[in-house]
Amino acid sequence: MYGVDRLQMKLIDKVNNLVTAPSRRRETPVQFRARVAGTEDLSAHQRRVTLTAPEFADFAVTGPDEYFGLLIPHPAAGLVMPDPGRLNTRQAVHRIGEHERPELRWYTVRAHRPAVCEIDVDFVLHEHAGPGTRWAAGARQGDEVGFRAGGSGYQPPTGTQVLVADEAALPALAAILESLPAETPDLRVYLEVGPDFRPSPIAAAVQPTLLRRDGEHGDRLIEALTANPPAAPEFAWVCGEAGMVARVRRHLLHECGMDRRQVLFSGYWKLGQARG
Repeated sequence: MYGVDRLQMKLIDKVNNLVTAPSRRRETPVQFRARVAGTEDLSAHQRRVTLTAPEFADFAVTGPDEYFGLLIPHPAAGLVMPDPGRLNTRQAVHRIGEHERPELRWYTVRAHRPAVCEIDVDFVLHEHAGPGTRWAAGARQGDEVGFRAGGSGYQPPTGTQVLVADEAALPALAAILESLPAETPDLRVYLEVGPDFRPSPIAAAVQPTLLRRDGEHGDRLIEALTANPPAAPEFAWVCGEAGMVARVRRHLLHECGMDRRQVLFSGYWKLGQARG
């Protein structure tokens, strides 16, 4: 059964690699239980939750935009972990009975401190909150959650790159920028946010161009890319609201001449649906 699961995931990866830049995924699942070590409100719109577990001492991230599955316990059953032998995380969680099944939400490892067995996870707080955001808003020291490692997609720069994010993808964008050396090749970085959103500081030499949304998601981004088109970009990282991601990706392919396999994209959320 597990061999079929592994074959299925390899087939998915092969298909994905035809339409997007390759990402890094672990060959064997990594999962364990963790607890909340503390919380910090970074701004009116962002909250940091620090998780701790002995396994974080030896945990190795695959890239600066490392993502993971947060398993939020069922309120009546406590934390029931999925089968660790199954590669497909969503299928593994779905196999748990609905009266015990944890909520699965994906987030970025904002910072990793193996010496003290901790990671930081930044949550964007918003009006239409989903299970992950609600959990983060009420998280208390000692609360238990599940951690299921994912992978990463960012490729270190050797030429011109375009990085595009919205509020939801800000933690991953910040982690990428903070991983870069002070001297980097041509880098275009855009962050589109709502009119009242105040992003927390990014400790990086390269800062994003901040675009205030005043229309549809992606309008300001398309305007910026049209006004100042990147010259022969070799890689693009586009993450955030699904509609925005699709629009920006289409612009990069058709207007900037990029190949599908040069653009890493991910729709973190979809307009009109609960986020996080």
